[in-house]
Amino acid sequence: MPRKPRPQPAVPDEPLAGEPPAPTSSRKRTFWIALAVATVLGAHLALAERSLLSENATVDEVAHLPAGVTYWDKHTFRLYHHNPPLVKMIAALPVWLASPVLEPLYQRRAWTQPEPAQLNFSQDFAYANADRYFELFDLGRMVMPLFSVLGGLVVFAWSARLYGSIAGLLSLTLWCFCPNVLAHGRLVTTDLGSTAVGAGATFLFWLYLRRPSWGRAAVAGVALGLAQLSKFSMLLLYFVWPFLWVVRLALVKVDARWPRRIGLGLGHAALVVALSVLTIDAGYLFEGVGRPLGSFEFASSSLTKPPPGGVRAAPESDNPLFRMLWPFAENRFRGTLLERLPSPLPEHYLLGFDEQKVEADGIPLRLQRAYGLLAAGDVAGARREAASSDRSVGGYLVYLNGEMRGSGWWYYYLATLAYKVPEGTLLILLASLAPTALGRRSREAWADEIALWTVPAVVLFAMSFLTDINLGLRYILAIFPYLYIQAGKLAPWVEARAGRARAIARGGLVGCLGLTIAAALWIHPHYLAYFNVVSGGPDRTPPRLIDSNLDWGQDLVNLREWCRVNVPNEPIGLAYFGQINPGVFTLRGDRFDWFLPPPRPGALERMDAGVDPMRRAPLVGPATELKPGWYAVSATLVHGLKWRFYDPTPRFREVWAPAWSSGPDVYGYFRLFEPKRRIGHSIYLYHLTPDDVARAADVFKAPAAAGR
Repeated sequence: MPRKPRPQPAVPDEPLAGEPPAPTSSRKRTFWIALAVATVLGAHLALAERSLLSENATVDEVAHLPAGVTYWDKHTFRLYHHNPPLVKMIAALPVWLASPVLEPLYQRRAWTQPEPAQLNFSQDFAYANADRYFELFDLGRMVMPLFSVLGGLVVFAWSARLYGSIAGLLSLTLWCFCPNVLAHGRLVTTDLGSTAVGAGATFLFWLYLRRPSWGRAAVAGVALGLAQLSKFSMLLLYFVWPFLWVVRLALVKVDARWPRRIGLGLGHAALVVALSVLTIDAGYLFEGVGRPLGSFEFASSSLTKPPPGGVRAAPESDNPLFRMLWPFAENRFRGTLLERLPSPLPEHYLLGFDEQKVEADGIPLRLQRAYGLLAAGDVAGARREAASSDRSVGGYLVYLNGEMRGSGWWYYYLATLAYKVPEGTLLILLASLAPTALGRRSREAWADEIALWTVPAVVLFAMSFLTDINLGLRYILAIFPYLYIQAGKLAPWVEARAGRARAIARGGLVGCLGLTIAAALWIHPHYLAYFNVVSGGPDRTPPRLIDSNLDWGQDLVNLREWCRVNVPNEPIGLAYFGQINPGVFTLRGDRFDWFLPPPRPGALERMDAGVDPMRRAPLVGPATELKPGWYAVSATLVHGLKWRFYDPTPRFREVWAPAWSSGPDVYGYFRLFEPKRRIGHSIYLYHLTPDDVARAADVFKAPAAAGR
């Protein structure tokens, strides 16, 4: 018989077909993947940290950070419970450790009144700490990119588990170089923090679904509680997670019988809910836990009912919104079996949720009219008006594509995505639909796919059809991790192509990724103002969007620097969309000579108009006429949003807070002129000539219209 050929050894580091990689090869691959992840995250962190030092605190940050400092200092969450405390506390810790001036603030009315006023307290904080105000915010903001790093790790880990490590790197790169992630990942706000924590919690729950156990359920429960401590919108996870469990129960077959799976799942669910509630309570230091449900004064439709007779004697309140709503709504638990039930949740969690729900629902116009009748002494008329069938609501003015109006557009957030997501990312997301639609997958893979699409679908539907809040992309930021994770499947799909098709697909994928990275580098450091080229870019006239999509008050320090260099001895007219008094520079020893431009007639009024004239602080007031010279006007104000304005008085202590409030379009007449340049894309600089002033003369001949 012929001798059998001697088997030949395999080439080193080249595993035989069907065999796992050699340990050395696997270690090398793990090392290079880890290095790539660290490099991408490092680049993201560098871009975020560099950009936050280039801009000042935005509208919401001004109130968030001082509130967080009081949580550490006073161990109470009564100030600005409009949002849960987790993100504010993390940002505020290094600021609190830096020992800002706080004690005098606790003696002022903004803190001592029954319902503390977060905006007034934030103004007191700015005045007391003016000498290092910007530096304190830099200190707090430098912590915030850690949330986006956490989000990046979640995006990579989830994508890599589903589609492989190269797919994970693709997803991670989309996240780390997304201008919107970079924009909000630097700010002391809840949007990016809740996005990262919520996605991380859902990832842990997804791991539990794949291999259920009591330990994994416990971890998911704590993570769910942390998500609730980041933002009230994370309440949607209490509805999304059971849906994902039912989907997996229906699609994935296992050895255990159905009754056992259902019974075990319900036991795990009880543990998840219990631990999430315990985590929420611990996050609030158990403040107000156990307070009877009937003892609260709520205002939202979810937690109230009409009082007997339609009108009640409501408690006194310093909050004008509560003064208007409370006479026509009372706690729905009063007079029921639940009235004496101890609340399992902290009091400021419940009160904060109630405030958020009022904002989301809008203010019923019938109650506004009823309050006016009640204030005039017409109780019967107020009762009839409150009981009317009119369900229309009033809320924020909203803007899209040059149009300002009082109600939103159902497609607002879809349009916002089209305008503010880089073209390269949009192409990758669209291309990833091909393997989603055409790829063959198991029932378990379908369950994984549904897990990635549920949160984006729920968030987009809720924000588009269940609320009228059309204020910014930040309200749907929570969908981004899931979109980028599922986009990772494009990497193995491309590699599965053959020959020339694979080369073309690789080139297209790398090219799109290059466009995304280029977009992040091009707009640096002004990430809030990012708009893709197809939409017209950040300097399009009129802008596609305003407010937190473009101009959120972030460029006051950059304007001051421009003035210092270019017009050091010339006063400048300033209409600023922000909550930092421009007088802060003068308090810091950097005298800033500015004045409030003349408003449209009838569009500006004193905020203390109802105060006894003998007690009013003296004001410089706005300019009485438009004159040639330099003017700086925030883009949001140029395009019609109403706002509050500071007075340029040198007597700061008396009128440090905003002194003037406006109707819509108070400075819209600047649309008659072309800006000479833009500061960070958000503040328009005009140099008006005598001819320009003559062109605007008609604006000041008649009172401003009620709307735009």
